Amino acid sequence: MTLDLRGYQPRHPTLYQLAADGESLDFVFAQCPACGHLAFPADAPGCSQCGDPMKDAARITRPGTGTLLEFVTLHVPLLPGMQVPRIAADIRLGEDGPIEEGVMATTDESQLRVGMPLRAVAHPLPEGEVFDCRFVPATEAQR
Repeated sequence: MTLDLRGYQPRHPTLYQLAADGESLDFVFAQCPACGHLAFPADAPGCSQCGDPMKDAARITRPGTGTLLEFVTLHVPLLPGMQVPRIAADIRLGEDGPIEEGVMATTDESQLRVGMPLRAVAHPLPEGEVFDCRFVPATEAQR
């Protein structure tokens, strides 16, 4: 049974929001009003395709999917309070979106393989009704 996080708030609302199922995440993009390009994150200072400042950019959500490009297990905290071990990964968002760094939900590298499809899910944080983004194999998110 999964925890339904509807009512919780995203730690980074310009990056992701809770999907309708209460567990998965949708990524938030800004659509350039000049050329239609989708920029990530949604608060990007301008369009990387045409240079438009995107002051009137519409916010567009897309399912939080991606492809695992590479990963590494961190054994030393990079930030105060960071729990280790933790797997950091480079993930291509969507079919042909930007490459972003993400955190895997698992700490077991044997569950991962380069090229596997991923799904972003909400991960509740200990400070209250707030969630962060973690990635799981796409098949795991559909259980």
